[in-house]
Amino acid sequence: MKKIIGMFVLLISTVSYGQVDANNNTLGALATYGPDGANVGGASLVINPPRPIEGSVYLFDEWRNNGTIQTADASYKLRNINFNAQRNAFESQIPNTDSIFTFDFTNIEKMIVNNRTFQNVYSPIDGGYKILEVIAEDGKYAIYKDNYIEIKEGSPNPMLAQANDKYIKRDSYYLKNGKSFKRFRMKKSGILKSMGNKAKKVENYAKENNLSFKNPQQLQKIVSYYGSL
Repeated sequence: MKKIIGMFVLLISTVSYGQVDANNNTLGALATYGPDGANVGGASLVINPPRPIEGSVYLFDEWRNNGTIQTADASYKLRNINFNAQRNAFESQIPNTDSIFTFDFTNIEKMIVNNRTFQNVYSPIDGGYKILEVIAEDGKYAIYKDNYIEIKEGSPNPMLAQANDKYIKRDSYYLKNGKSFKRFRMKKSGILKSMGNKAKKVENYAKENNLSFKNPQQLQKIVSYYGSL
């Protein structure tokens, strides 16, 4: 791992222009962050699949996304970051190379990309940690979105429309309420049901303040109100 990090720092030191330089300086700082100098991520080569696959594994259509990486004692800004929904990992391109920087969430508290927040959350359903998008949270109550990839297999039959495999972007939702952690359908009725005997107060609050359960910013206000009861 130390050799990989050393090669990465050498690569970024050769780039010295504008936003790319600033981005690479940030990656260089992250690559040496922490006591072992390699616990926030590292560089690796991009290996293409043996046969072409249509579509993309990335959540965002472009790489030029504004990102903030928050650790326990510092924050870092990036403008070249994307989420690989197939690998469940954030990555940053290293210009002029065939390499990417993959982030390790061991010492990252959260990432904010284009005003969307992501955390490494333990999912008892999946038996391990996953990077999930935070839709709304307050204390022990949280709604998470899982962005993932499925592959739709193509057909070798030339008469059929889809010859190649294709990446399909999917999502599902988790709801955490105290010790409970479960998948659920992202609907107003499901959210209110999870709030038990406080549901009526929450629903009235949303109506009185014209808050929508479908709008993430407004849903956060609803969840914060629930947490205050």
